[in-house]
Amino acid sequence: KHRRLSCRFATDHTFRNFPSSTASTRRCPVQSTATKMALHRAELVSKSALSRLLNEYSWDTAQGWTVLQGAQWDALLLAARRKHRPLLRLSIDLTSIEKKGSVLPFVRVYNEVHGIHLVVLFAEYGAVKFPVGYRVYKGKGTATPVTLARELLRTVPDSIKRRFRVRVLADSGFKAAVFLDEVRQLGFEFVVGVRSTRRTLHPGEVTVADCPHGGYVELKNWPYDTLVLGRVDRGDRVFHAVSSELMEGDEVIAEGKARWNEESFFKEGKHQFGLAQFALRTAVGLDRWVLLVFLAWTLAILHLEVGMTLEACATLALMTVMPEVY
Repeated sequence: KHRRLSCRFATDHTFRNFPSSTASTRRCPVQSTATKMALHRAELVSKSALSRLLNEYSWDTAQGWTVLQGAQWDALLLAARRKHRPLLRLSIDLTSIEKKGSVLPFVRVYNEVHGIHLVVLFAEYGAVKFPVGYRVYKGKGTATPVTLARELLRTVPDSIKRRFRVRVLADSGFKAAVFLDEVRQLGFEFVVGVRSTRRTLHPGEVTVADCPHGGYVELKNWPYDTLVLGRVDRGDRVFHAVSSELMEGDEVIAEGKARWNEESFFKEGKHQFGLAQFALRTAVGLDRWVLLVFLAWTLAILHLEVGMTLEACATLALMTVMPEVY
């Protein structure tokens, strides 16, 4: 069923109405994932044709996103059929793509990294896991990563909210009260990292570093709910997380670890799906490149079978969805 779904949205009229060079161009994101995705490595068309496709041609990128994201949410609903209030995890994180020079769009220095910084929303239910949206952090004086994360959470469709229990996972970079407020107002659960210096009102005006693993805390600047604290010691550092749901401290830590699925996407997306292998000098080119990377990842996951590598999944997706290109 997943394969039929992937075929349906990959052959949608939106993608078939690309310029004539597109059929061969689509090979780039889904060919052998061991190959870096620089434009000059394309085998079927010139790098100038690819550059025009991504930077100049007037195909409807917004509609492409609509088709892709609609199919992703449909796949999650399909995977959860006949389940009673299944749990959907939504991870929020920021990844930085290091770039040199200043001619590329949105290049800024953030967390000592000179490059392009993306806030990504990642959805996971069982083996079905996709990046379902992103925003670009544009630097000081613009919307902060926390604000961008709140915008992304508001894009979750009502059909998903009704069907799933939604749990938001984030690290301590998204610990702000306004972010927790947004999650609460949307009716979602959360497990969010906090710094050891975060102040509490219960069990007294102390920091979370003074609170026990599995203990109940009330954050000083967020008085709505009693939260459960989890802590884990990793050598010379201790990490803390709080949960809006009443669970054991070890469960809080286990939920926090589930966020590493998004970290895995960042790693594989950059090194195998070309997320970091671009030098597009327009904002629309960047958006289209990210669209194609997200599409390639989605098709690979929809064709995932036990024991298969991502590279094998990508090849199978290419053979199934675009046999003429293969």
